[in-house]
Amino acid sequence: MVWVQRIVGAVFAVGVVALIGAIVTQVGQTQGFPPLPIFLGVLGIVLLILLSSICLALVSLAITVRRGVEAMGRAAVQSGPVPARIFTAQPLREAARQGEGTASPAGHDRPIRPMGKTLVAER
Repeated sequence: MVWVQRIVGAVFAVGVVALIGAIVTQVGQTQGFPPLPIFLGVLGIVLLILLSSICLALVSLAITVRRGVEAMGRAAVQSGPVPARIFTAQPLREAARQGEGTASPAGHDRPIRPMGKTLVAER
């Protein structure tokens, strides 16, 4: 992927040099100051910048995804056997029934607050 980034950068540099050369050639051949070749040259440079930045962003995204997949693979190997299906189509009612058995004795998941009055702030 690094080579693809370098190739995109090289194509961008060659394109900018070619556009500048074309603008200089057209301006040198005309009499006076022609606005159209300069405008088209600037427009071409802007398009080259946009296209190269899009390409580099996609390459960067691909590199990040590849590293993430490699890291997940290493984590899976280190954690031991992986279940056959991580996501199951378990109905919500069954999930709620399983959650009822693990609830705290007080009936809620929060820890029990200490009883008595405590000073929170002074005026």
